This record gives sequence, structure tokens and C-alpha cells, in this order.
Amino acid sequence: MIILQKNIVYYIITLWFLFQLLVEIDCQMAPFVPNGRELHTATFVDNKLYILGGLAFNTGKDFFYIDFSVPFNTQNIVFNDLSSINTVPSHFSAGSAKGGANNDTLFVCGGSKNDNSAQNAPIIPVVHTFNPQNNSWSTPTTGGIMNPILKDATTGVIDYNGIMYFWNGIASKVITLDTKKLIWTNRNSTTAPNIGLESAVTLLPDNKIIYMESSISNLVQVYIYDIINDNWNMMTTSGKVPTQRPGASAVLGLDGQRVIVYGGTADPLDSLYELNLINFEWRVPKTSGKMPSSRISHKANVIGKYMVVSFGTPGNIKSDESNILLLDISNNDEYVWTNEYNPSSNIIPSPTLPSPSSTIIYSSIPSSSTNPSQPTNLLQAPKSNSSVIIGAVIGSLLGSILSFAGGFFLYKQYKNRNDNVDYGHEIVLPRDEYMTNNEPVNTSINNNYYDGTANNEPVSSSSTANDGNLSLQELKQEIQDLRQVILQNNNKKSMNFFRRLFK
Repeated sequence: MIILQKNIVYYIITLWFLFQLLVEIDCQMAPFVPNGRELHTATFVDNKLYILGGLAFNTGKDFFYIDFSVPFNTQNIVFNDLSSINTVPSHFSAGSAKGGANNDTLFVCGGSKNDNSAQNAPIIPVVHTFNPQNNSWSTPTTGGIMNPILKDATTGVIDYNGIMYFWNGIASKVITLDTKKLIWTNRNSTTAPNIGLESAVTLLPDNKIIYMESSISNLVQVYIYDIINDNWNMMTTSGKVPTQRPGASAVLGLDGQRVIVYGGTADPLDSLYELNLINFEWRVPKTSGKMPSSRISHKANVIGKYMVVSFGTPGNIKSDESNILLLDISNNDEYVWTNEYNPSSNIIPSPTLPSPSSTIIYSSIPSSSTNPSQPTNLLQAPKSNSSVIIGAVIGSLLGSILSFAGGFFLYKQYKNRNDNVDYGHEIVLPRDEYMTNNEPVNTSINNNYYDGTANNEPVSSSSTANDGNLSLQELKQEIQDLRQVILQNNNKKSMNFFRRLFK
């Protein structure tokens, strides 16, 4: 009974250990799910879309990326969390771009601290850089003009030479940052319009930047800044002109001949427009697929053949929708809303407008910036945590199997122990004085008897009685030995079973 109790305790401890192992694996598998946000930055570097900051409840110092080198479904997207290494203060309304000497560094400029005082929020240190090669942040020393004020840096755009352009729509000055030399400069164009802060903006392939004022009136007038000659032009558009839409985004189409404007309104049927850059005519492009709710103050990047929309004002997003939207813009006659991203299908035409390189595939960030000077290369697979996820899944399955096997083995042991009891034929050990020995008693002649005494019953000598007692003790010992052997065999089988499981 004591040995049986020890075995039960052993099984319970083993099952507890397996359960704890399974819980630990499940905790490690818990995916990172970022909070909703708006006015964040989204920068595409080395097949990864890095998302930082934003204005929303409890965004904190969130910093994470989405791996675009592998296929995924937006309903089951993996967000790779890098918040633990983020040294940038919590903020919103910053500008970002890929730049630097080797065009492989993430630049974050300007923005306001996320301290629940949006009107008078202090400006964060102007420049922060992130190196994706070693996952490290730094605050480089810059030259040129001292302490440039970037109250709203979301209109930042970077050109083909690694120079970022910031214009807040109030002053005539355009502020630039050379991301290679780390030098700030002022441009003093006298023809700059006064159109406010809310603009959808993107770089065109002919070294011009288009600004579409979206917070005050409709988009009948657009403004084009020539970064080579430092001058402005206003263009009057026609067609189905979009209405006022603060917080809209703008990206360049894959052929370089159209600008796609998205969001800035709560009406999904009125959320997507296209401006032809040849005749400056607006139209509503034909779309298919399930139309999502519209987004405001989001970000949009062109990655391969997709316009990738990230986050936006949380209150406008349906609970069953992903924070990441995909619009296939490879067919100008019909765009397609889809949940499936496939990097192998990202073979797209180059823009046909004049550009520094005919092989460039352009990518832009609305109300922010990207570097279009490098082709989008989705064939290079970066390091990701897919192996960690696979290992965690396998570990979880193994833990479940071990738990099941342990429970099943305990059940079989209990069942076999009950089945081995043969009721009605069990051996009952009686008291010694009623013990019978079925072996024949080997009697011997005893000449030591009293004279003149007649005894009609057989006379049992003392040697016969001793032999009977020895046989009784041997039988009891054999039963005890047999019981001990059975228990030892069971223990060995149990130990061997668990040793094989944990090898």
C-alpha cells in the first residue's frame, strides 16, 4: 500500500510538471497585439514595415514591424514586437523615411510628446535613427540650422538623393535634412502657398512633391513643389473632385501617372479617389473584394503591387477588421481589396514619368515619407521570428501529448491492478495454528515412547513438527518475494516509460 501511494504521488508530480511546461510554452506563444493608433509612422526598410508611436490610448513606446518577405493573411497577421529596445519618447505626428549613407537607416524626425496635451505638447528631440542591422536606436548630432521646429512633421518626404523635405503649410520656408550628411537647411521660396497643416503628400517621379490640402476645402486645387528649382505651382483639377477629408493619405500609382488618395472620411463609399497626373482629372476607381471601413489619420505605403494601409483613428475601424488593409493596385482598371499578401506576385511596372532611374519601384508614406531611390526587393528574406513560432507550436503539441500519455499510463496502471485481482480465488493467509500443508508429512520411526502405554493414534515425532513449521515459513516467504518482484517490475516499466518520453 505504501509503494502504491508513492507511485500515485510520482504520477501526480510528473503530470504537474508537464502541465507547468505546457503553460509556460503557451505563455511564450501569446502573440503581440498592438493597440489602435493614429498619426504614427510607418517606414518600409528591408522587407519590413516598421511602425512607431502614434496617438491613442496607452500606445506607450510601441515599436514593431510586419515581415513582408513571407505570405500572410491580414486576419492572422504577426506583429513582431521591438518595444523593449525602443528609446524614442512616446510621441505622435512625426515624420519618417529610409535614408542614410547606405540607404538602410530608419529616420524619425520631429513629432510631439504623447502626454495627453495635444495642443501644447512639447516637441521631441528632432532626429532619431534606427539601425535594422543590429536593432539599435541612436540620436545623431546634426549640423546646419540650429533647433529646427517641426511642429507637424507628418508631411515629410524624402527624395532620390536622401534629402527629407518638411513643410508645415504656414511659413514659406521648406526645411530639409540631408540624411547622408546630417545637415539641416532652410529653403526660402517666395511662392509657397498658405494652405494649413493637413495635407496629403507624396513624391512624384519627376523630382516634384504634390501637396493636397485636405482639411479646409475640397481638393479642386493641388500644389506642386519643384525640389530642383525651389518653386511652387498650383494646379486646378477637374472630374469627380473629392470633398474635404482631413487625415487622408496619398501614394503614387505603380505606373507613376496617377496619385491614389484614400481615407479622411467616415464613409467607405467615398474613401478612394485617383488623380490622373497627365490631365489632373479626378475619378473614383473601380474596386472589387470586401470593402473595409474607411480610415482617418492612418498611413499608406506601396509595397510591391499593394497599397498597404496601417491603423488609423480607432473609432472608425470595425471590431472584426484588421488594422492592416491590402489594396491590390496592379490593374488600373480594377483595384482589389484582399486579405491575402503574396510576395511572389510583386512583379510590377516601373513609373513612366521621368525619373532618376527607369528601374525604380516607388514606395511612399502618406503624411510621412519613404525613400523611393531603391527598388522594392521582396525576394530577400530577412531574419524573423518564424522559427521561434514554429518551435513554440511544436513544444505546445509535445506538452499536450506528454500530458495525455501520463494520464493514460496512470489509468492503465490502475486498471491493470484491478484486473489482476481474481475475486473468489485470492490467497487468504490464515492464522498459523490453522495452517495446513498439502505436502505429505514425512514421518520417522520414534522409539522413544513410554513403556506400557498404548497409543492408537500415530505418534508425531518432534522432527516432523519442525519440518511442518519450516514449510509454512517458506511458503509465506515465497509469497512476499513474488509480490516484491511484481512491484519492482511495475516500477521499472514506469521509469523506463518516462525516460523514453523525456529523451
